[in-house]
This record gives sequence, C-alpha cells and structure tokens, in this order.
Amino acid sequence: MKSLDLGCGSLKVEGAVGLDNVNIPGVDIVHDLLDAPYPIENESYENIYLNHVIEHFELNDFEKILKECSRILTSDGILQITVPHAFSIAAFTDPTHKQFFTFGSGYYWDKKYQKSYYKEINSYWELINIQCNSVTWFDWKHYRFKRLDKFLSSMMKKRINRSLQKVNHPSLADRIIQKYNFQFVEIAWSFQKGE
Repeated sequence: MKSLDLGCGSLKVEGAVGLDNVNIPGVDIVHDLLDAPYPIENESYENIYLNHVIEHFELNDFEKILKECSRILTSDGILQITVPHAFSIAAFTDPTHKQFFTFGSGYYWDKKYQKSYYKEINSYWELINIQCNSVTWFDWKHYRFKRLDKFLSSMMKKRINRSLQKVNHPSLADRIIQKYNFQFVEIAWSFQKGE
C-alpha cells in the first residue's frame, strides 16, 4: 500500500514517501504544501498522512491542501489527520498554530454532516473514524512521576475513547479534556475520499 506523509518533517511515517518544504533527513520530496499542484501523479497513493500539520495553516490554505489530497488519493484512499486537541496545553504552546480543533471539528469535512453546507469548507470526504491517539496528562520528567503519568494518561485515553463511542453525548470527550487540563491530547480523524 503506497503512503504519502505530507509535512512530515523529521518524523516521517515508516514506509511512506515524505513531502515537506525543508530538505532534512526523511524528506523525499521538497515542496511547499501551498504550492499546488504537488509533483505527484493523480490517484497515486492509497494513504495520505497529515500528522500535526493542519493546525499550522489558515482554513482557506488547509482547504487547498485537502484539494490536493483528493487529487492524489486513489478512489478508495484514506486520509489520516492528527492534531492537538484545543483544550490541551500543547495546542497553545506552539506559537505557529493558527487553528484549534476538538473531536467534533472533523465532522465539518464529512459530506454527510448536517452543517457540511458551509462554503468555506469543501465537504467531499467521509469521516470514517475519530479517536484519541495519545494523552499526556502532566508531562512529568522525574522517572517515578513519569511512570505514574504514563499510567494515568493511558487510563484517561481509554476513558476518552469510550466516550467517543457514545453517540448520544457527542461532546463528552471534549468536556473530559476541558475538565482535567491535559498537557497533550492527540485527535485522529480518518477520512475516505468522496466521489
């Protein structure tokens, strides 16, 4: 399965082709994400990853990137997006972040969502999964505290993912994160290319 990691930096997904605007180890194609079209053939990848990329762009620029993803993905291709949760401290630590997201933000790009009519957003994707990939509650550095943080964080990750399964309480996971002031929570959305 061919995979492309857009904005990969030095943390490219294993086995993927990496595209970024800087020439560093791991980057296979040096190209700016806002300079469309990318030097990649139409419908040439089954998976595209945008790991901690979209929060660095304004909405209209992110839409340009999504349009290129749609062009590059095969007809049944999957787009994987990860972002820091808006209620986690890490979302605001990086001064280059321009957008902030909750678990429910991904629905706005789903063509079946009730509010997919916004003209600023091209809703031609199908949101097939939402999950919490990672939680760091306290980010303690001391060895013993770090082990405790890892244990507590894993328990909260399970709780958050269970709450994401409750269709009658769509914002429960977001409220949990807001209540406990986590250092870092990673949102993961999986989209399938629309027709």
